[in-house]
This record gives sequence, structure tokens and C-alpha cells, in this order.
Amino acid sequence: MMEFLTASPYFGVALTIAMFALAVIINRKWPNPFTTPLFLATMFVVAVLLMLDVPYDAYNNGAQYITYFLVPVTVCFAVPMYRQLPLLRRHGPAILLSILIGVLCSVFSVALICIMFGLGDVVAKSLVSISVTTAIAIGITEKLGGVVALTVSSVIVTGILGASVSDVVCRRLGLRNAIARGLAIGNASHAAGTTKAMEMGPVEGAMSSLAIVLSGLLTAVIAPMAIYILF
Repeated sequence: MMEFLTASPYFGVALTIAMFALAVIINRKWPNPFTTPLFLATMFVVAVLLMLDVPYDAYNNGAQYITYFLVPVTVCFAVPMYRQLPLLRRHGPAILLSILIGVLCSVFSVALICIMFGLGDVVAKSLVSISVTTAIAIGITEKLGGVVALTVSSVIVTGILGASVSDVVCRRLGLRNAIARGLAIGNASHAAGTTKAMEMGPVEGAMSSLAIVLSGLLTAVIAPMAIYILF
């Protein structure tokens, strides 16, 4: 019976949706950074696969269809941006500068840490794009000659951590400005963080959506430069 279930292309989809629904229920009952649905659902899926001894390929046979929605969902982030267009025009220069600084800090800090710990240029090429959305990060890594699997896993971890702790970090730092909060979250934790930003408010969601797009474009330009300069 179990072999029949795991062989079905619907197994991965059903398991992912069920675990996410369970995570949402738990988060509503006990809301805190460690019960963020994205984080909990990931842990639940991993636990089920380990307990049932299901190979990742068997799970991904169905779950891969969920990832097909990644690009359309990213495009849909344009909707909250459009709704906040007057705000974007009013604060355009400040927004662009903050995203540029965020990208520079992200790319160069990752590259320098790789140098400090002697991780080599291949690891650096795989990690310099961890703060941009998966679709863009994969393209950057392929062009640089890094390891795509390492990039994808790092991007996922970054997104989960960002979505989990962003609200707490903003409160602890006393960051109350909606524009600043949205830009910080989108710049640091891409699409996963943007879902959390949208929960905070429409302005945060719009700014985070904008940060995803612009940080991805800037990282595609700055990451190769950083690798060339430092390696």
C-alpha cells in the first residue's frame, strides 16, 4: 500500500499541502517564530519522508508540480506594487539606494565569509545569491559555475529563517516604518519573507515585492563582479 502511495505523482502534492495546512493550524493556535507555517511544514515533510523511508525523488515526483507555480506567484507580486505606485514614486531614490546597499552587503559578506573559512570559490559562487528568489538564484549560479543544489537549499533556508524571525527582528530593532520593514524583509529573504511582509500590511508587502525584483536584478550584476574581485 505504501509503495503504491509513494509511486503516485499525487503523493508529493498531497503530503505538502496536508503538512502546510497542519502548520497553519498550529501557527494560529501558538503563534511564534518557530511555528511559522513554512518552517513547520518543511520539518513535517522531512519527518514523514524519514519515518516512511521515502526517497526524495519519489516525493519530488509529485511535489515538483508545486514548484511550477513559483514563477507565476513571483509575477503576481506586481499587484501590491501597483497598488502602492504613488508611494514608490515619492520615495524612489531612497528605495533604490537601500536595495543597492542591501545587495552589496549580502553578496560581499557571503563572499568574504567563504574566504575567511577557506570554503573556496565554488562554494562562494553557489552562495552569493542566497538572498534572491530561487528562479533568479539558479540562473546566477549556473552562469558563475557553482553548485545549483547548494544554492537551492541555501535559498530555502534563508527564506524560512527570514520569514520566521523577520517580525521579531523588526520589533526588537524598533523598526516601525512600513517601507523600511518591507524593503529589509524582501531584500534579505525574498519570496518566503514577502509572504510574511504581506501579513504585516499592504505597504510592507508592496515594498518587499519590489525588493525581490530589484535585488534579483542587481545581484545578477554585482555577484559576478564580487567573485571576480575577491577570487
